[in-house]
Amino acid sequence: MGNKINFITGESYTLAELFSENRKIIIPDLQRDYCWGDDNNTRSTGEKGELVTGFVQSLIEQFNAHRKNYKDSSTLNLGLFYGYEVPANHIQLCDGQQRLTTLYLLLGMIHKNTDAFRQHLISDFEYLHDDKEPYLNYAIRESSIYFLSDLVCRFFIGNQENVDSIRLADWYYEDYNLDPSIQSMLKALEKIESLFSDKEPDYLIELGDWLLNKVTFLYFDMENRKNGEETFVVINTTGESLSSTQNLKPLVILEKNSQFDNSTFSIEQKAVDQCWEDIETWFWRRRKGNNDTADAGFAEFLRWVSIIEQVNKPAPEEEITNSITRLIQLVLQGKKCDFPYNEISFESLYNYWKALKWIDGKKDVFSFVEDYLSPGINRDVNCRHAVDQKVCFVLLPLLKYVYLNISDIESCQDKQRTAKRIYEFFKNLIRINNVQKAVNTLFTDVFHIVDIINEQGDIISILDYTEKISSQILTNEEKEKLTIIRKAKEDGDRKVVEEAFWSAQEHRIWNGEILPIINWAKNDNLFSHKAFTRYKNIFEETFSGECDSNIDLVRRALLTRGLREYPRIFRGNTNYSFGWDWSDWQTLINDNKEKFKDFFDALLRESMTLQKMIDIYIEDKNNKKEIFHRFVKHPELLRYCEHKKIQKWDKSYCLVKQERATTFLEMETFCLYLEFMNNSNNEAVIALDHENAIDYDGWKMWLWQWDRSAIVFDRIIDGLIISVFVHFNRKKSDDWDIQLSIKNDNTIKDNTQIILNNYGFDWNDRINGFELNELSKEDVIDKIKNLGGVLANINVKE
Repeated sequence: MGNKINFITGESYTLAELFSENRKIIIPDLQRDYCWGDDNNTRSTGEKGELVTGFVQSLIEQFNAHRKNYKDSSTLNLGLFYGYEVPANHIQLCDGQQRLTTLYLLLGMIHKNTDAFRQHLISDFEYLHDDKEPYLNYAIRESSIYFLSDLVCRFFIGNQENVDSIRLADWYYEDYNLDPSIQSMLKALEKIESLFSDKEPDYLIELGDWLLNKVTFLYFDMENRKNGEETFVVINTTGESLSSTQNLKPLVILEKNSQFDNSTFSIEQKAVDQCWEDIETWFWRRRKGNNDTADAGFAEFLRWVSIIEQVNKPAPEEEITNSITRLIQLVLQGKKCDFPYNEISFESLYNYWKALKWIDGKKDVFSFVEDYLSPGINRDVNCRHAVDQKVCFVLLPLLKYVYLNISDIESCQDKQRTAKRIYEFFKNLIRINNVQKAVNTLFTDVFHIVDIINEQGDIISILDYTEKISSQILTNEEKEKLTIIRKAKEDGDRKVVEEAFWSAQEHRIWNGEILPIINWAKNDNLFSHKAFTRYKNIFEETFSGECDSNIDLVRRALLTRGLREYPRIFRGNTNYSFGWDWSDWQTLINDNKEKFKDFFDALLRESMTLQKMIDIYIEDKNNKKEIFHRFVKHPELLRYCEHKKIQKWDKSYCLVKQERATTFLEMETFCLYLEFMNNSNNEAVIALDHENAIDYDGWKMWLWQWDRSAIVFDRIIDGLIISVFVHFNRKKSDDWDIQLSIKNDNTIKDNTQIILNNYGFDWNDRINGFELNELSKEDVIDKIKNLGGVLANINVKE
């Protein structure tokens, strides 16, 4: 810094050195307002409230500990403050405003009660001979400057009245009510006054001496305003109150209790305040989306540490319910967010950060949601920036294990492999619906499992603690897999078996539960890795891609295997389905395990394919009695059903075109249409309107999609528009009718009726047309085939 003050970057300075001689500490106009007295500050990781009380109480606790040991010469460093000197002897503060302002107000209230510290509030020259500018100068706006000067000279010095008298004083102007810094200072003074209500003057004098001589700051010189403004943009969000981690920082730095002393922490010649800056910078560099600062990621990280470290702590009495018994459940739900800085040492926090850095550096091994280090708003946790509980379920046990082994995990391949096993174990479990539904009640077991693994050195060891672990986590399947892996370890095949399991679990149909394929791979109850691999590969080859609309060949082949209830109404649906959602397939397989084994056994034979299964089934005439034989024979039926669903209609089914549409076709009608096309040697084109109709023996043929599905034949004879509708009556198994209408000429009715009556048609006034009822399918085919010739004899002349 400048040679007048000669403050040096990296050196620590006491409050007595800051507030003395001819210097001034300036809060420049680039700074935000003072806000620690306000009730809308964000505490630690979420809750709102003023910050002065906690800060001052922590200082008092540190001072009380110091009083008990008079030989204690240690100082309490409250972290970095950034500044630059312009003009000479004036330090323009870029960061550290809230802490320094609160300490200055605290000194002012101590002096007010003791009359012992004026020389550290304002210099003799300023107080007696000049403009009465105190050591702390609020240059954010003029009103703040004048208020602080009068506060020092007319309230702190020689005034015995209480804080609530300030607003009534003759030096307090109405404009001060509009200055947020002034209003926050008044609230802060009220809190300090309340904390001092039972303190004797001698005690306060000792406290003042301790604050001035034992509380220090580390200085960093920004050299000029440009650098200061750039630093401010990085550290702060202009115009907003301090973030939760910024508020927490001084509390962590000064914490000293019977369990730990953060002020003694150092690593690589860095003290706690510098290490805090390292963590904050790391999260700032990983910010994403709308997160302009490091706070979203940093605060979320603190929440993770709280959960891990407070796993066994009961919930506060007022929060205990049947569903909430542990503090971590409240933290997970965003209902209890204060970071327990007096319970978790900075050394632990720092090592958790090192563990997180290690995990983040292994993206090829551990994959989490892209923004987990800088989360967006999660609506499930009171609109806080947080990842959801499913991510925590996988990340936190991994984070704890790496933390417990942070000293040697980088060099120990066995521990790295164990970390991978923990990750895969919990990643797989969280896929299971029962685990997802109970996730916030299972974290006690989660961390207990990590402790067992860390103590015993192997994830297999949890098999010896089954009675102490929830069956929702250590399911029969997980026990089976671990038992197989234990045997594979003895045989020297552990790695290949583990990785085969991990790979199989990724398929979305299995959703992590691969017990059927494990059982298929057993012979005389002995697991075969080679057999498992064969089943795994043929399964993935069969159910490839998204498995929604692209595997109709699989659906048709499965219809040949005699599965129980296929198609069926799956849970959450009202229509019969040939399999669409991933859970549909999993349900179908679990209900037909042996038949699916036979299905895959057949495909594993070189001579068998899906298409061959279909062809063999079609060739067997006995299978024509099966109603779903039509879906095997005609791929067009499933192709029409975009979401592979049908509805039961009396003696038949309707094909549902889309998931939530009223567009559908009756199955028998569609099949008859396909027969007409086959008889006319047409390609399998599905015409669903008149414009796209296909040619059939002089007619335009197309399908009418609606409740009353029909095959429509259109034709023009001598200017007359003739339309024929073929319907299937669903009340009987083979009952059809034909309706015929002629448009544009009423003079031909008699002539036409004679001809059509001779061909079996009757006039029906209700439909204003001709009708032929109670036909078999063969009758319909025959009638349509000959109808063109019959109608050609209509005499259109009078």
